[in-house]
Amino acid sequence: MLNAYNLWLVKKNIDPSKKPKLREFVYNAAYQLLEDFGEPTTNLKGRRPNPMPDRIIDAYSRHYPVNTEIVNGKRKPRDCYVCKHTTRRQKKRTRVVIICNECNIGLCIGDCFRDYHTLKNF
Repeated sequence: MLNAYNLWLVKKNIDPSKKPKLREFVYNAAYQLLEDFGEPTTNLKGRRPNPMPDRIIDAYSRHYPVNTEIVNGKRKPRDCYVCKHTTRRQKKRTRVVIICNECNIGLCIGDCFRDYHTLKNF
């Protein structure tokens, strides 16, 4: 880098009183290389934040409960996803006829529907 800096000073005929410091030259050269051949990154320390699922980000704008389809004159029941996969309370099998229109999974009205759309780990 020192040789490149000296050659650059000679080639540009820069006034010695106005010449940039070697540190500035190295920084600018590295930055230009990153602009041309890479992507500048930030100095993140620790874990990167885990993006929130789509079901949580816009939970109340598009997600609402609807009834399941009717088969042979009856609503087709499904298992409640939260009751079956929960980590916060005892798991159980609950048959429901309500699904989320966007997610297309069975959910109990009330706590399970709210928990699924607001908590990452329900």
